Amino acid sequence: MDTMNARMARFVRSLTRFRRLQPRVGHFHSVVVRLSRGRIKRSVLLAGGQPVLVLTTTGRRSGRPRSTVVAYIRHGRSYASAGLNLGSDRDPAWALNLRAQPRAQIEIGGRRIAVTAREAHGVEAEALWARFIERLPLIAASRELAQREAPMFVWDPEGAAVG
Repeated sequence: MDTMNARMARFVRSLTRFRRLQPRVGHFHSVVVRLSRGRIKRSVLLAGGQPVLVLTTTGRRSGRPRSTVVAYIRHGRSYASAGLNLGSDRDPAWALNLRAQPRAQIEIGGRRIAVTAREAHGVEAEALWARFIERLPLIAASRELAQREAPMFVWDPEGAAVG
């Protein structure tokens, strides 16, 4: 692991100690992105300058809508994101919510799209991880620090062929 990336990953991971604050920051960020009506496409603050979308899941315990901003990559007609949670040893709440209820919504470029989530596995997941790491090498260090198998999720637009 590159020393500079490792140090930066450790710093970013230290931010996960504020577990009660993280969801509020994510929700606030999603409101800002949503209000921009597609003008904000990247997040330097929370995603290292990567493209972001607003993900709205159903809370697994509350049943209420939960929105956050996540970095993504395109995957054919679908979108994909890593459940890295800043290198924390826990999966992000949105990943847990999607496991309980895979139907969700994403907002990207000012458009709201109904999607069905699925966890990528095997070759598909590794290919998606490689693309994420290529875009932002810090993710590789954060993935190592996580000390868990961080999930990779794919969001297939409803009515689209799953592949």
